[in-house]
Amino acid sequence: MNGRSISLPSKKAALELSAIFENATVGILVSHNRRLVQANRLCAEMFGYSLDEFIDQPALILYADQDAYSALGREAGPVLVAGRSFRAETQLKRKSGELFWCRVSAKAVDPEHPSDGTLWIIEDITDDRRMIDALERSTRELSAIFNSASIGIAVVRDRIFVRCNRRYEEILGLPIGSLLGQSTRRLFGSDEEFKRIGDQVYADFAAGKIHHREQTYLRSDGKPVRLRVSGSVFDLEKPHEGSVWLTEDITAIHEAEARARKAFDEQQMIFDNAAVGILYSRDRMIESCNSRLAEIFGYQPEELAGRSTRMFYLSEADYQRHSAEALPVLREGHTYVGEARVRHRDGHPFWVRATGRQVMSQTESLDLTWIFEDVTERHAAEEALLLAHEELEQRVIERTAELENTNTQLQEEVFERMQAEQRIWHVAHHDGLTGLPNRTLLHDRLEQALAQGQRGRHRVAVMFLDLDRFKTINDTLGHFVGDELLKHVAERLRSVVRAVDTVSRLGGDEFVVILHEIASPDDALQVAEKILNSLAEVVDIESHQLHVTPSIGISIFPDDGDEVFVLMKNADTAMYHAKESGRNNFQFFARKMNEQAEHFFTLENRLRHAIENKQLVLHYQPLIDWRRREVCGMEALVRWSDPEHGTITPGEFIPIAEETGLIVPIGEWVLGEALQQNRIWQQEGRPLLPVSVNLSPRQFHQSDLVDTLRRILADTGQPARLLELEITESTLMHDIDETRAKLQEIAAMGIRLAIDDFGTGYSSLSYLKRFPMQKLKIDQSFVRDLTVNAEDAAIVTAIVGLAKSLGLELLAEGVETRDQFELLLGIGCEKFQGFLFSRPLPSDEADRIFRPALLK
Repeated sequence: MNGRSISLPSKKAALELSAIFENATVGILVSHNRRLVQANRLCAEMFGYSLDEFIDQPALILYADQDAYSALGREAGPVLVAGRSFRAETQLKRKSGELFWCRVSAKAVDPEHPSDGTLWIIEDITDDRRMIDALERSTRELSAIFNSASIGIAVVRDRIFVRCNRRYEEILGLPIGSLLGQSTRRLFGSDEEFKRIGDQVYADFAAGKIHHREQTYLRSDGKPVRLRVSGSVFDLEKPHEGSVWLTEDITAIHEAEARARKAFDEQQMIFDNAAVGILYSRDRMIESCNSRLAEIFGYQPEELAGRSTRMFYLSEADYQRHSAEALPVLREGHTYVGEARVRHRDGHPFWVRATGRQVMSQTESLDLTWIFEDVTERHAAEEALLLAHEELEQRVIERTAELENTNTQLQEEVFERMQAEQRIWHVAHHDGLTGLPNRTLLHDRLEQALAQGQRGRHRVAVMFLDLDRFKTINDTLGHFVGDELLKHVAERLRSVVRAVDTVSRLGGDEFVVILHEIASPDDALQVAEKILNSLAEVVDIESHQLHVTPSIGISIFPDDGDEVFVLMKNADTAMYHAKESGRNNFQFFARKMNEQAEHFFTLENRLRHAIENKQLVLHYQPLIDWRRREVCGMEALVRWSDPEHGTITPGEFIPIAEETGLIVPIGEWVLGEALQQNRIWQQEGRPLLPVSVNLSPRQFHQSDLVDTLRRILADTGQPARLLELEITESTLMHDIDETRAKLQEIAAMGIRLAIDDFGTGYSSLSYLKRFPMQKLKIDQSFVRDLTVNAEDAAIVTAIVGLAKSLGLELLAEGVETRDQFELLLGIGCEKFQGFLFSRPLPSDEADRIFRPALLK
């Protein structure tokens, strides 16, 4: 061992990281001392090896030769030693000896000790390189076509030559460069012909036509040439911006037409004989398709042209849902890949895998090419597997219910054997679950303790105890586990107090401890510390390792009151102060706590008044797509502008709104106001961007949430795709079935869904992948220390990989520094939000919202 401590991940985190490692869509490799010490299966297969024969090979096998290996080492070594990420594109070698292009990303496993090994991320970009080479070749070819084309090409503006190629002047028999700045009059034999042809040209342009004509031109050497001339304007709406003209020697036209016909025939042959269905649509209307596409859906090709793509779907809802999913991706220039349930001509449903791409054109129409594959058989197999799994889960649930019922019956039989008098008294004075004194008996014993304390002139302590996050355990693992945990807590409380003291359960997860005849508050302090230490030990219930912590409030007789009600109230107030102080601690009652409670009540009343008098305003913070260097949305954030006290931060009034239920009308107002503002921006000509709104837990669980969303969208006239709802992980994990059903209903409307503060909750990946989410937002707590905390960097890297594996959009929030931004870029994050780009701004500063300074 080298003395350095290594922080081991939790078992759950290890399993999740292992799943990401094995299911990543890129090759992952760890090298140490120039050998391959670890890799995922995809990496081994990329190089043509099995995983077993790949591991422990010398790293040299991946390179063309020793020189290539050494060259990459000289380039990467200084970067890795400096603790930075190394990226490059290079040629590597497969087992077969074939060289192929790869994009490699590398970083030291431990940046402080680079010699401990290097992590390599490897992507096969051979196809990308071929495509880039083809594009560069195409650009060179286009330039060559203009400069060395066999036809003359000229650009004319206001009937003056502004550009032409060499061939154009050669056809006219003019010196190279002599036409620039000259009038087109020199092409005509007379002013009358010049005017007559000009009238025809402008008439064709005004009618949106391309002008065609043949004309005889007398070259400067006296030789007449018959020309075929074609001209069109660059923009029909702005004909004065110029036109382009093609001029050919008529004798060469037949050869050019033959070449064009041959190229068309080849393309048509590929189109007609493809093994997959191919469709071309414009504005969701079918323009053309091949025979295989028509065969998949049961039609003849000629029956489909001119019809809406709606005909392929089972219902209007399916059609709109698939459009809402695919069109945003396609309009951003990305390739959409998805699966949809569609309708055959005879009415039976089947599944297809659809791959779509936008065809860029100079028109405003949406031109798309689609490739369809029938994947019905695979879906049938997956559905059969899922059904079998659900049936097994149902059997487990039914068996568990039977066991619970049997256990309950046994407990009832034992209980019924107790003497009737003891049962009646115990029920009246004790908690049925833990056997502890209940509220009635607690009050009796506290009154007795106070009377004894008054006679003996000694103190009595009242300790009000509440378990932290007990509801989460109860909701997640079930009431049986929760009840067992309460029993363990009751037993441990009894074990740390004296026989003369009283431990009571008021109900739920609330306990009260009475300490009789204490000499000073220090005695209560010692007992509180014992309780914290006792409950810190792990509780094993039904194979669940549970950690439970308490928040404890303490009041002392006679210092804090001399009546039962006053002491209980003050201990309860101190307990809430302990929760606000971070939980898992104890607090003695102080007079200022009542002042804080009064402040809470006053602030609640002022907040109600603020809602009624429209003192709440919205600020907007842009969401940045760095790859496209543009704003891709904005988040609406509520602010309270109090005329007497100035701006009140959300951190001060949102918790009060959540606890009192005011968050529901506030949240509804925020939704309507944000969508209405977006509509105003659109009317002003601003870009069409989605607006993000946070849904509080209380708002999400409202039964009429979906109806409210429909009403607000209708009132504001905004399309559902321009609304994005942000929901926290912890909100999603309550009542999974109900949550999933509600999310699916919202998604079906076309509203986008995002998980806010991702990484801070307790979501299960098995549930997460079943929710119809489109985006993960990395919590700013991980971004804040990203550049100095290796654990935060590892978590963010894992989240990026998870998002890519699940096909989810990813955004990092709370980006404030350039270092954070550059490190996130290196990890693979491309969308950001934070002060580095813009603070939240009022709506009247729209220019700064839609065009942050960093993007200008």
